[in-house]
Amino acid sequence: MTATPAPPELRQQALRALMEPDPQQKVLLAQSLWARAATLSIAYQDPPQAPAGLPGCPARPELRSHLDVPKRSPFTPQGLAALLHAVTHIEFNAINLALDAAWRFDGMPPAYYLDWLRVAAEEAQHFSLLREHLQTL
Repeated sequence: MTATPAPPELRQQALRALMEPDPQQKVLLAQSLWARAATLSIAYQDPPQAPAGLPGCPARPELRSHLDVPKRSPFTPQGLAALLHAVTHIEFNAINLALDAAWRFDGMPPAYYLDWLRVAAEEAQHFSLLREHLQTL
């Protein structure tokens, strides 16, 4: 008799998505995790070991201080694009924060982990909508 493989583990999968540096792939992983949430097992103790370099971020664009960028009015096309670009970065970081909360903490109720997967998927949707709109500007 062949043993059935264990279902994928939620916290390990959340860490995998958190480590992903490509924004589009991170979005797909976050949305896929939420879509499969009911089928994932949850390890309540001993989180996966985090490798160095958390979270996974793209190599570009180079991160800069807000003091190093020109001020723009949001009432100009360039200013609006800059504002939306900043908000898009916030949404990307929100995906990372939600995935981090889902993998990092031991012993939480199942609803805790599922709520954070839902948040990651919602933030991935926000990021995707803003990114698509930015590409039209």
